[in-house]
Amino acid sequence: MRRYLLLAPLIALQLSAFSTTNIQYLYGNFEGPTFLDTQSGPKHTITMEHYRTWDYGDIFTFFDYVYAKDGLRFTDKKHDLYGEFSPRISLNKLTSLPTSSGLIKEYYLAYQYNRSETYIANLYGIGSDLNIPGFQVFGLNFYRKIQNIGKDTYQLSGNYYASITEQWHFEGFTDWTTEDFLSQNQLLFNIGSYIQIHEGKLDIGTEWHYYHENNGHTDNNVFQAMIKYTW
Repeated sequence: MRRYLLLAPLIALQLSAFSTTNIQYLYGNFEGPTFLDTQSGPKHTITMEHYRTWDYGDIFTFFDYVYAKDGLRFTDKKHDLYGEFSPRISLNKLTSLPTSSGLIKEYYLAYQYNRSETYIANLYGIGSDLNIPGFQVFGLNFYRKIQNIGKDTYQLSGNYYASITEQWHFEGFTDWTTEDFLSQNQLLFNIGSYIQIHEGKLDIGTEWHYYHENNGHTDNNVFQAMIKYTW
């Protein structure tokens, strides 16, 4: 993976504002026909995410490390590393326009860089933060996606977070392109107070992973067990 993608979290750390970081472990049976599946048996995933705001926008980055004992379908290897780096520049802050209490709270110029050992994609577009009842966070970005594997396409991405109770919350993202559809949604329970964790937050729960290839008509529909620590 390119050096500057690996340095993305370090770049983000230099920007002074609100930030949050988490590490996740997920386990699920990904035996199936798509490029996300294993040759056979389960898949272990360790994910690290970092989000940070700064004076003129925000940055989100994550890395997935994947292990499958019998090998991954799309590489025949047991290991894979994949990452995304997604900065946005606020048009409201660039132009000194106030944020809105209406449906669209804030507008952005949006970029995303995706990278694995074999795959590269650059995405250019516009984004927004929305005021949606019941959601503490709801972002929507629209991109032109240029990639080295598969057709160039357009991508609509949504990310969201909603508290259900003091202990339960729901979060996730959905990516739609003209070629495929991916949605990963998590239902998590905060167990930190029950086991006396005083720093950070520890959640357990499940992630529903759904992927559909529009042309191949192949699906990936998996519930994963997960644990997540946030600081």
